[in-house]
Amino acid sequence: MPILSSGESTITRSACTWILPASVESPGEARRQATDRLQEWQHSELSDNAALIISELVTNAVHHGAGPAWLTLRMVHDEAAGCVLRIEVGDHGPGWDGGLPSRATPSDEDCNGRGLCLVEAVSSRWGTYRLPHGQLVWAELVAREQHDCRTDRLEEQVEGLVPGQVAA
Repeated sequence: MPILSSGESTITRSACTWILPASVESPGEARRQATDRLQEWQHSELSDNAALIISELVTNAVHHGAGPAWLTLRMVHDEAAGCVLRIEVGDHGPGWDGGLPSRATPSDEDCNGRGLCLVEAVSSRWGTYRLPHGQLVWAELVAREQHDCRTDRLEEQVEGLVPGQVAA
């Protein structure tokens, strides 16, 4: 059975949320699910950068967070940028002060510490929210293909989203 089964996801025309177990398999399965969803939404041009961002954020949530994590993809309309993919990854982990996570400056020999630098480099913008039950890290990618942007408005997205809940 796949880690992200249909019973563990919420799908609308413009958003999809998956609950992710705290497992080393979650980042890979999340990338595959997201790539499939972007293809269905006719935005496969975002797949490579989305997969990189998802891999980094889900890995952080599984490694540093607590309990199951969740991944939400949303196609939203931004007045300035047009059609935007918003990637949100949250977890129930404690001990975060609500500010942007610090980005380490790894040495050439370090195996870790580059994830948020990559997220910052490939996304159009990114940030974090402190939630009553954990935290959420989000990143956005502007779609080159503006043909089928969903009707959700970026400014209408709900801060403090409950895991598994999709803002309509």
